[in-house]
Amino acid sequence: MNTTAEGRKQLSIDDLRKRLAGSPMVQAFEEILLAGSACEQMKGVGDFAQYERAWRDFLARIERAWNKIEAATAASSSSNWPTVKTEIERARSSDPLLVYIRQARNSDEHSIQNVAVDWEPNLHAAQVGRQVTLTWSQWDRPLLPVTNRGVTYNPPRSHLGQSFEHLLGKGKSEARIVADLAMAYYVEVFNEVLNKVVGLPSRSA
Repeated sequence: MNTTAEGRKQLSIDDLRKRLAGSPMVQAFEEILLAGSACEQMKGVGDFAQYERAWRDFLARIERAWNKIEAATAASSSSNWPTVKTEIERARSSDPLLVYIRQARNSDEHSIQNVAVDWEPNLHAAQVGRQVTLTWSQWDRPLLPVTNRGVTYNPPRSHLGQSFEHLLGKGKSEARIVADLAMAYYVEVFNEVLNKVVGLPSRSA
């Protein structure tokens, strides 16, 4: 177990898994870990079919994590839960990135829409004098708009009031950037609910 400079103990993943045994939050934690694994599988260029499977798995896992968090708090008598839940649900229904994640998952579950496309290099050769130069588009696997119940949702460009356009087009796929931001959000949600609403189970002596 690690200790910060302030002397507070920080739980490792293994510690937290042990501490959560018996907590209704344990299944939500496992889904967050699986979402993180799917996110890691999207690194690099690799095979597009494998990449797309990882992205679809991420969409399912991260939404399932929230469902498990809600289930874990169903019987909570904490006075904090109504306020915490309202704030989270407001973000999930209004934030462009969180809305897109949800709707991309829904379209994957209930339709046969594509949600991402493979890299198109757009090779272009040009001759200048005796020299030939070759140019191509920067590597990316862009996200596609998704449609659910007649409403189309475009790939997001902002999250929690902040633009992340400056992160795009620099060699990391758009889906991976969106997944990274969504992971950070839901990890924070998990921590907030665990600390303010559910709490860690007490250890036996």
